[in-house]
Amino acid sequence: MARKRNLFFFRLSTLKYLFFGIFLSLLIFFCQTKVVAQNPTQLNQKGFLQLHQGQASAALQTWQSAYLVYQKLNNTEGMTGSLINQSLALQANASYPRACKTLIQALEMADWVCRPVQLQRFSQTEYQERLNQALENQPMQKVRVIGLRNLGDVLRQLGKVDASSLVLHKAGEIAQNIGLEEPNLLLSLANTERSFYEQAKSKYELTDEPLAKQKALNTAQDKLLASLELYQKINSIPAKLNQLNLLLKSGNTNTHLIHSLVQELLAKEIQFSELPAIESIYARLHLAQCLIEINDKLPTALVLSQKALSLAEKSGNQRAESLALGTLANIYSHFGQEPQSLKYLQQAMGLAQSVQAWDIAYKWQWQLGQLYKKSNNIQNAIKAYAAAVHSLDQVRGSILSINPEIQFAFKDKVEPVYQEYMELLLSQDKPNFRQVIKIQEQLKLAELENFLQCGKIPALSLLDVEKITKLPHLVYLIKLNNRIEVIVRNPQGEFYYHNLELELVDNTIDELIDFTQNQRFNYFAEPNFLFAPQTIYKLLLAPIRQYLPEKGNLIFVLDTYFQNLPMSMLHDGEKYLVDSYNISVASSSQFSLNQPTTPGQLKALVAAIYEESPSFQDSSVPQNLNPLPEVEAEIKNIRKNVSTSELLNNQFTSDRFVQKIGNEPLPLVHVSTHAQFSSDPDQTFVLAWDRPMNVKDLNTLLKRQNNQSMIDLLVLSACQTAKGDRRSALGIAGLAAQSGARSTIATLWLVNSDATAQLISKFYEGLKDGLPKAEALRQAQLSLLSNPKYTHPYYWAAFVLVGAWE
Repeated sequence: MARKRNLFFFRLSTLKYLFFGIFLSLLIFFCQTKVVAQNPTQLNQKGFLQLHQGQASAALQTWQSAYLVYQKLNNTEGMTGSLINQSLALQANASYPRACKTLIQALEMADWVCRPVQLQRFSQTEYQERLNQALENQPMQKVRVIGLRNLGDVLRQLGKVDASSLVLHKAGEIAQNIGLEEPNLLLSLANTERSFYEQAKSKYELTDEPLAKQKALNTAQDKLLASLELYQKINSIPAKLNQLNLLLKSGNTNTHLIHSLVQELLAKEIQFSELPAIESIYARLHLAQCLIEINDKLPTALVLSQKALSLAEKSGNQRAESLALGTLANIYSHFGQEPQSLKYLQQAMGLAQSVQAWDIAYKWQWQLGQLYKKSNNIQNAIKAYAAAVHSLDQVRGSILSINPEIQFAFKDKVEPVYQEYMELLLSQDKPNFRQVIKIQEQLKLAELENFLQCGKIPALSLLDVEKITKLPHLVYLIKLNNRIEVIVRNPQGEFYYHNLELELVDNTIDELIDFTQNQRFNYFAEPNFLFAPQTIYKLLLAPIRQYLPEKGNLIFVLDTYFQNLPMSMLHDGEKYLVDSYNISVASSSQFSLNQPTTPGQLKALVAAIYEESPSFQDSSVPQNLNPLPEVEAEIKNIRKNVSTSELLNNQFTSDRFVQKIGNEPLPLVHVSTHAQFSSDPDQTFVLAWDRPMNVKDLNTLLKRQNNQSMIDLLVLSACQTAKGDRRSALGIAGLAAQSGARSTIATLWLVNSDATAQLISKFYEGLKDGLPKAEALRQAQLSLLSNPKYTHPYYWAAFVLVGAWE
């Protein structure tokens, strides 16, 4: 079994408690008056004792009682200290959202500080500015330093790394101004720098856009060095453990330093017993996980894990017990003792499920699936993988906030669960294709949510849609490791299937995408590029063509790997696919049971820029953008076919655009301005007059309007995918999801403006005549294909319809 680098970061630190003990007088007002409740000093001491023994829930109740006593005494400082103490108990239970709310109450800050990104009603830039302003109002007090440090830790656990850094640096400023030495603050800063590294590393792995990839790599390298330097300055067990773990995880080759840290930590093992109970457990597990990476240290890792398990059982902390059992299972797997590993995994899974710790339950279920598969126990393997996917689905929207380890490791710790499960299902003599499709849809949604970091996206499965309305033929293209799986589902619900080795078509797909992204693509003669679309058709579609109709609607459900492919351009040796089919690309996040707009309801918001705007100079957009004067002709053609409400040039600001959508809900939204799609959400934008609107901004702006109306069709007619980015079309799906549109039309590359104007005109003519969207788009494409001036695929094949085809 492959080694799993499960990290168990300390939620609290020993010095945190020592600090509270030293400065307890700051948190407790010694009141001589007798009150009905217990003495708050005794309550505080009792709470710390409970927390040290691993009884976080009991400690929380005790500190809540202390707060009520301070409240009766009108002791503001005591109330603040009690709230901070309560946050410690909540952190120990991994209840980070509640801990955050408790801390902002203690620090007298607004609740938007803790609000998830998807629920914010202002942009990330505005959030940072507001947070800075709120921090400026913090009084210069020791108790505020403690509170801010804890808030910084919690915000990091919630995935708000930038906010964590701001808060911790402000805590450092106050500490310096009042002459306070706060050693734990340096550890918090080091942990936040580490999260910046993990974040940049994840972006590097997930994006294919060359400039964004290089920027992410540079950031990752800088933050890795910064965090290691900070850990080096701190002489504490948590810092040494985190330093060792980061060295191993980053592939550092400084074996002397790694060996030195291991020896130092093993020599200090006796000090682990002096830590609070929960700290002692996580410290041992943290060190054991590190030692698993070092072959000759497995026996030591076993002893540490067994001791951690014993302590966890005594404390009654079932989450910690589950983590200890899972670590033991990992160790026995490395020893080759599979029965023992299986036993511990089953116990770990049971405990995690009993406390609904789905973020760790899925790991044990996943590993169980791998173990069963290895022993050829296929039915149990399928059950285990199904359970893992179910656990992930339980927390799909919140897992980014409750477990940063997963947030920044989607490629390694989430995606493989779905892919391995689909591989297992397809390896059966009679594959369950419906289940494969269901898992594929869940993976696509999880990937989109990870891309947007937006929480759980409301979605309607194609399998649910087919219960209500008859679906056309569906073609699924799925990439699983070194194979491509092609599944066809016909309107009668029958499935047909074939697969092929990825290497047979991989280079050809790259070749076709390179052709289409070349600025001189329209100058290439057919003999120079036709081999690629013909080869792709021959390998992917020809084997299943007999199961497809001669003409009509065809819905492609594409892996991200295929989404940059212009499917209408595939060629059977005689004609392009668009000659036969009305083509659309499915996105389950966009399917709606709402009825499509009828010809009599056609009214469009047209937002367009055809002059040079200030946003052209924004540092985040590509250089040398040119105005789009032909957009004027495009707008005139739209007016001929539909009623319009318009925002042109300097009227098309980001705020006005969203206000218009909110105040005057229209079924069609047509945007003619520079736009780019990328696998980096920060590089996926639509250019308004004043600034670029990226996908996160669009989500925030639309939520600010509380817009409840469904946009039936969003058209982006002057956009392109980022060059060199194989996953850039993920940005189309992201933008479509954030807009809430039922269907979206976009272009994979920037098309000649004259051709675009003509195609758009024909498309709206088709809608006016009552054609479904997919058919209207196809007729518009064929009108160019039949025009000698525009017959080249450059002019018509870039247009894709994502979402509902009707």
